[in-house]
Amino acid sequence: MTQTESAILAHARRCAPAESCGFVVRTPEGERYIPCVNISAEPEAYFRIAPEDWLRAEMQGEIVALVHSHPGGLPWLSEADRRLQIKSALSWWLVCRGDIHKFRCVPHLTGRRFEHGVTDCYTLFRDAYHLAGIDMPDFVREDDWWR
Repeated sequence: MTQTESAILAHARRCAPAESCGFVVRTPEGERYIPCVNISAEPEAYFRIAPEDWLRAEMQGEIVALVHSHPGGLPWLSEADRRLQIKSALSWWLVCRGDIHKFRCVPHLTGRRFEHGVTDCYTLFRDAYHLAGIDMPDFVREDDWWR
C-alpha cells in the first residue's frame, strides 16, 4: 500500500460515518492525497467539496483523481457519482469497506459513436465491467481483424 493510499484510508476512518472527500495530486515530489472538508448538508449520504479546496488542490499540482467514501455503502459509483465523474473528466477513487476502488473516467455506455479500437464493442464491454468493479485488459485490435 502506498503512502497516498494509507492517507486516504485514514481520512475516511476519521470522517465516518460521514463521507470523506479529497484529491490525489501529482506533484514534482510524487503523488499525494489532499483531504478536503465535506460541506454537504447531508454528509452521511453525500459529499460536496468547496471551490476553495478545488483551487488549493490545483495549485499544488495536477489533480489525477477525486476521492470520496461510501461508509456502510456499496463499492461502486452511484448514478450521481457517475454523472459528476464524467463532468470532472477525472478518475474517481472510492473508499468502501476498508478498500480503495479506482474508477477511470469512461464515457456513457449508451450513445457512443463506433470507432474501431477506441469506442468499439470490446471497449463497451470493458467499460461496463470496469464500472462494476471488474477490470479487463485492453489490447491493440488491428483493422479488419475479422477478415
